[in-house]
Amino acid sequence: GSCVFDGAMLPRPLKLRFAAHLAAVLAALASSATGFQCHSDVMLGSTLQPHKKGVNLDDSTYQWCAHQVPDVWPNSGEPLSSIRIFKAWEPTWNPYDRINAWGRLIDYVHRMNATVLVGTPISCDEAADNQMWDWAKELMGMLGHAHIMGLAIGNEVEVLQYKGVPDECLLEIWDSGYFWRQFQRMVDELDAMGLSAVPVTNPLSGLALAGSPFYEVPGKARVNSFLVNVTEAYGTRFVFTWNIYPYFDTGLQLDAGTSQSCSNAVAIGTCWNEGCSLPSQARLARLKMTELTGATDTPMWIGETGWSSPLSSTLGTPLANCPQWSSAETFQAYYSGFLKWDLSIGGGLRPPDHAFWFTIRNSFNFGKTEHFGLIESCDEPKCKVASASFAVREYQVFFGPGYEECGGPAGNMLFNGFARGEKHCRNLCTMSDACEFYGIWPHSHDGYHWCMLTTTCEERNSVGYEVSVHKKLHPTSMPTTTATTMTTTTTTGTSTTTSSSTRTTSSATTTTDVTTAPAPRGDVVVLNAASSIGAFGFCFIPCIMARVVAIAAW
Repeated sequence: GSCVFDGAMLPRPLKLRFAAHLAAVLAALASSATGFQCHSDVMLGSTLQPHKKGVNLDDSTYQWCAHQVPDVWPNSGEPLSSIRIFKAWEPTWNPYDRINAWGRLIDYVHRMNATVLVGTPISCDEAADNQMWDWAKELMGMLGHAHIMGLAIGNEVEVLQYKGVPDECLLEIWDSGYFWRQFQRMVDELDAMGLSAVPVTNPLSGLALAGSPFYEVPGKARVNSFLVNVTEAYGTRFVFTWNIYPYFDTGLQLDAGTSQSCSNAVAIGTCWNEGCSLPSQARLARLKMTELTGATDTPMWIGETGWSSPLSSTLGTPLANCPQWSSAETFQAYYSGFLKWDLSIGGGLRPPDHAFWFTIRNSFNFGKTEHFGLIESCDEPKCKVASASFAVREYQVFFGPGYEECGGPAGNMLFNGFARGEKHCRNLCTMSDACEFYGIWPHSHDGYHWCMLTTTCEERNSVGYEVSVHKKLHPTSMPTTTATTMTTTTTTGTSTTTSSSTRTTSSATTTTDVTTAPAPRGDVVVLNAASSIGAFGFCFIPCIMARVVAIAAW
């Protein structure tokens, strides 16, 4: 993508930082990988209204593989056109990775002509909130006005009360007005950047619907007061955003008289008609919005929805005992329904203007494992929705285990470093068109194995460890894509509960890949920079330059 923004809209303090970082970001862009897409033998058909649907960018993808955001919807064919990020960067993340990750994100957004719903957290740590807001402003300046869908200030702030947050902090956020002051200040600074037309929002969970019209409990969360203030101050510039998860819906229960069956709950939870879980909750939200504002056409977004497979450790309803609830088949049914959803919610009410799927890859949430990702992890070439036997590439043992490795000229070696086990090493080879062989060493530490990728293996070198070398097989054609149809009972006219369980995500969430984080950068030795840039999206010389420039600028 071309970078045409020159920073003119930024206030003077940010112009200096923008100028210092621009060269670094452009250097990172110079090494950006071409488009990424996971592979599967299951196709779910076309995506309805793809321009009104997007994905949440999980922290794992953002930190570790921002060059692996899919170009098109997995198991479908339409391009992805919008992304939601929860924060521009996290203070606990590696500061030297920020410029590279931003470069990857900006390249993707410009190349795909996508828009971004930029988030910035609200928490008990004002200094951290302010730092992340400064980064959000910096990132928005680099994205450019045309690529900013909106600004989300906080995320499910009303559920902090369930996250072990001290009572005095909740009082400060809600009763003493910290949240409202921060919201106004951030919007003022957004306007000063020349972005006064950008919509603003605060994503809310199903808990916010438990009130008249919205949740209002002193000392816990004053959602109703906040919504009164924000709609009076900003009118329709404020977009109501709802995170709705049938997966956590407390009104959906086990089949009567059973301890592990849930066919009725699955039918209601995964369908998309008027009597189904998500449309019912969205319809309730729309009616309550009208009760508050008097308007029937207030803008509304679905900020998050998704399904977990396998079982999410955050699921606290009896449905955790039902294997079908978190099965791969139910995940596929819900995702397929999302792709085909026309956004209607029934009752003749205005549908949401946009909806985001949660999320690209699996993640941790407050230390608990969740499996909402459309792809399992970074460097995974396979989509989650795929047949159990599907493999993107097949391999056979070439030699070993023995005390030899592939040798040859320097240009033969693509990668020589730690991988998170043999599967990760094999995946790296699969994702590189140049890779023909991978060698895997015995376990080293913390799940890591030494991994070598090469283009040929005509020569061998002696080594002091037992190595197994595998050769990539080349079928006459890639596996045939087959259309798989999930048969799901559609329930109409069945009322479901209109309050969902609280989504266990908040502004303080730090998402980490379910698998172990990548090895420290010093553990990875890339011997063929040109090949590795094309094969893996690794940033080598340009990123070294970018980091030097960034450090010097600071």
